[in-house]
Amino acid sequence: MYRDTVVSGLFYPSDKNKIISFIESNKGSETAQEAKMIIVPHAGYVFSGATVVKTISRIKLPKNIILLGPNHTGAGGRIAVYPGGKWSCPLGDVPVNENMVEKLMDKGFESDRLAHVKEHSLEVQLPILKYFRDDLNIVPIAFKGLGFEDCRNAGKVLKDLVSETDSMIVVSSDFNHFEDLETTNEKDFDAINRILDLDSKGLYDTVLSKNISMCGIIPTVVALESLDNKENLKASLVEHTTSAETSGDASQVVGYAGIIIS
Repeated sequence: MYRDTVVSGLFYPSDKNKIISFIESNKGSETAQEAKMIIVPHAGYVFSGATVVKTISRIKLPKNIILLGPNHTGAGGRIAVYPGGKWSCPLGDVPVNENMVEKLMDKGFESDRLAHVKEHSLEVQLPILKYFRDDLNIVPIAFKGLGFEDCRNAGKVLKDLVSETDSMIVVSSDFNHFEDLETTNEKDFDAINRILDLDSKGLYDTVLSKNISMCGIIPTVVALESLDNKENLKASLVEHTTSAETSGDASQVVGYAGIIIS
């Protein structure tokens, strides 16, 4: 099984050297730290790629990344795990960890290629992840339409998988979409503050009650529910930015954030 690129040359450069140059011009100089999970955005690199680079450059990536994102296309199942093979990437193909996928199948997750065929949210992370960990393996999972209890149950399955493997969770999510800058900043931090509190139920309820169009709310809640010993964890905001900083348009804005939980 081979998953070809869908948004190479659109959301990010198709040329390997241009990607490397972009990463090296944006990565931080901080000492890399261990992390339990991170949240990074998935717009085009010109809008949010620097935030992804700054976030990933601050952590020590394990070999196996459980890559969670929203299902924008609506195709496929509610919890869609790419079953195996490799994903194309300008920096080199990235294999799927089929042993980890099999463990998820045994716990009731669904093997599903269809949800991933045209989905960009996970693909855009691969070149940056591959740069920082060349022997990277992934477990790609796309989510849609889960209630909170379903998120909680999925989180428990991932908690077991993380505890059994050398792995961490990377969540791909943008924050509020297509409102003015002031509204987007307010709504984004309503959600970000719940994440910094590691409050999965508070995040879920806040996003729904305040009509925050955070596309990756479900994978984020699932990931927060996968965390063990939360009292010993710390969440930190690397950066919050918006599309207005690139486009200059403050009337129709998308919010982005890089968050590390360690």
